[in-house]
Amino acid sequence: MIARKNLLNKSLLAAIAFAVAITPTAQAVPKTVATKSFVQLTKDATAEGMVVTNKAIITYANIVGQSSDIQLRAIDFAGTQIWSKTVDSGRDEVATSISFDTQGSIWLIGNSASASFPETATTIAGALNPDSVTVESPIELRGDMKNISLWQFSPLGDLLSQIDLKTTQPALVDEISVNTSGASVLLSRENGQSLALVKAGKLEKEIKIGTIKSKFSAIFRGADGSTSLFGSSSETLGGKKLAGKVDGILLKVSKAGSISSVVRSSAAGAIRDWQSATATNFLTGVVKSGTKIETAITKFNPSFAPTWTTRFPSTGNSLAAPGANGSVFAIFEPTTALKGVTGFKVRKGQSAALQFDSKGILIGAFTELLLSTPFAAGYSAEAGLVVLTSSGDILRAAGR
Repeated sequence: MIARKNLLNKSLLAAIAFAVAITPTAQAVPKTVATKSFVQLTKDATAEGMVVTNKAIITYANIVGQSSDIQLRAIDFAGTQIWSKTVDSGRDEVATSISFDTQGSIWLIGNSASASFPETATTIAGALNPDSVTVESPIELRGDMKNISLWQFSPLGDLLSQIDLKTTQPALVDEISVNTSGASVLLSRENGQSLALVKAGKLEKEIKIGTIKSKFSAIFRGADGSTSLFGSSSETLGGKKLAGKVDGILLKVSKAGSISSVVRSSAAGAIRDWQSATATNFLTGVVKSGTKIETAITKFNPSFAPTWTTRFPSTGNSLAAPGANGSVFAIFEPTTALKGVTGFKVRKGQSAALQFDSKGILIGAFTELLLSTPFAAGYSAEAGLVVLTSSGDILRAAGR
């Protein structure tokens, strides 16, 4: 899943690293499909992130009142709100990423301020006030949100736990991936990003990854405790040097905290960036070469070797989402007609979702005027593909 954040951008010495040249082993085969529509389920202009579970669509929003709080909502697949919960501990808190695990728990992560303690003051009885001046109570200053906080909710929205992770320096949270082996958290500071490994509610270790010349956008935690990270880099990582102007990066960190694999996606003089991914190593990203901009769509195997790939002229931003029976979705804004797709008309600001089967064959296409600037997507067997746009429209692909 991808979120709207203006975060700070993040050299790690690797013990083991290999590189595989990104030369596609197979090309996605086009097939003519008719465009189908999205259906609007509801609209939530405040939503800042979303996940789709087997039971519901979960969104979160940050709200400001007496303190900064978080609102969590569950919506059914017909667009009706099931429940709404507010995280309000009395201190400031903000969420920046959301995930869920196989047990159905919903995980929010972000930053919070430390609990404030009341100040003691000496009362001066009988103080003189000949001018009858009204003394105003001082406005309490809000504490800096230096803590990294993790909230666990039940499928019904009950708060099960709140954990403050103790890091050596304050950081902002980019992404979280959770499974039964623990959680992997991507953090940002002024000097670059790092990966925090969490188990049993405690920070086990934090690994610095590159400098501000590397930027990761998506992470997934494996069952073995390893973490895969996807993004871009213009520096040497894991002993692998820059090949293009900016390279797309696929990087794996072992459970022990060392880089175990690095793959660079590059082209001479080009800018590449993997922007979104699924847990099965399906990636979407941008390729910029001169004035030419394309969305790259590639499926990789567990060793980060490409199994099929294709590209489409686009504005550059994209999302990846899983589908049924090993299929995948690529969501982006095309700038030319889509080869193999009938009934699609290019409109500025309007995106399309293309569905590919496990072999890279095009099997579906979906669009809608409201599908503008999508920034989060998810899938469930009951609902199909669900997309959240920057305008707060929650859309479901019809006729999946």
